[in-house]
Amino acid sequence: MTTVVLGLGRETRAWLAAHAPADVVVLDEAGGGTAEVAGRDVAVARVDLDDPAAVRSAVGPDPVTRIVRSPGVAPHRAGVAALDAPTATPTGLWLADAAPDDLVLITGTKGKSTVAALTAHLLRAAGRRATLAGNIGTALTTVDASAPRDDLVVEVSSYQLVDLDLPRPAAAAAITTLLVDHVPWHGDVAAYHAAKLRLLDLATWTVVGPQVAALGATAGRHDVVAADPTDAVRTALAAAGLHAAHEAEAAMLALALVARRLGADPAAVVDDLAPALRTFAPLPHRLRPIAAVGGVTWVDDSIATIPEAALGALATWRPHGPVTLLLGGEDRGQDLTGLVAAAADPEVRVALLGA
Repeated sequence: MTTVVLGLGRETRAWLAAHAPADVVVLDEAGGGTAEVAGRDVAVARVDLDDPAAVRSAVGPDPVTRIVRSPGVAPHRAGVAALDAPTATPTGLWLADAAPDDLVLITGTKGKSTVAALTAHLLRAAGRRATLAGNIGTALTTVDASAPRDDLVVEVSSYQLVDLDLPRPAAAAAITTLLVDHVPWHGDVAAYHAAKLRLLDLATWTVVGPQVAALGATAGRHDVVAADPTDAVRTALAAAGLHAAHEAEAAMLALALVARRLGADPAAVVDDLAPALRTFAPLPHRLRPIAAVGGVTWVDDSIATIPEAALGALATWRPHGPVTLLLGGEDRGQDLTGLVAAAADPEVRVALLGA
């Protein structure tokens, strides 16, 4: 019986190091040969995951009991599907083994990292032991499941959600936004949104952002829509260096999650914890001013990979004067109409880079 590992990335390396199955086949499209994992050599076969025959040949004749995939490898690819075995990411396997009863899951096209970080920050401000992990940068596979804590806040991507199953529902969950992204990976927008919306079925209580609620796809499937930001929240965020409207919405989602975990009145939690937002450390590459040279403010918003994010940046900074946008990158089939219209403003200059 064989375990197949797809993609030798950070998460799958950590899983191999921790579990070291005796009979394992590692497949990677980037390269083959031998890789060192936790002091032992692991053979890696280079194979096209869209070629069922090549995948089956690399795996061998033994039946496959499970597939452990790097989050970047889609389980619906032809070669993967042909193995006819259950798939899971290392994050999914960790959650299946640990079965935490304090789990808070957060996803969305944009804003998920900020909401996750704000939630952990506010829970700690309320005196709780909150662990922050997942897609935000600390792999869940590195978290000690037995360490004492009150809350486990985990950011998950659509790549991780598409085949995520939990032995017990998450205690709370949030979906920040549902926009257009990762279409090549999922196949179409509907499949991408469906992966995100799986979160609603994996938690006992869920909150969604106003943009998600407006789509209508979550009607009857969530408990709460995040409240409108209060003046106290906006003022505290401004003191921390967060001025955008979407950052205020992120704070309200986080406060809703915290209220649920505390079992307290949401309005009272907003009043009590809004001041704690002043000490929140903004995440890098998200609308962060990094320098002022010759009267020009330079803003790092390099994680803005969709038009809506660039429009949010414009809405934040255009009221302060002329704005120059540095735009470029891979064509993901996005609708650029709104961005083109915004660029027609004579006080908006655009420098195009790359594709």
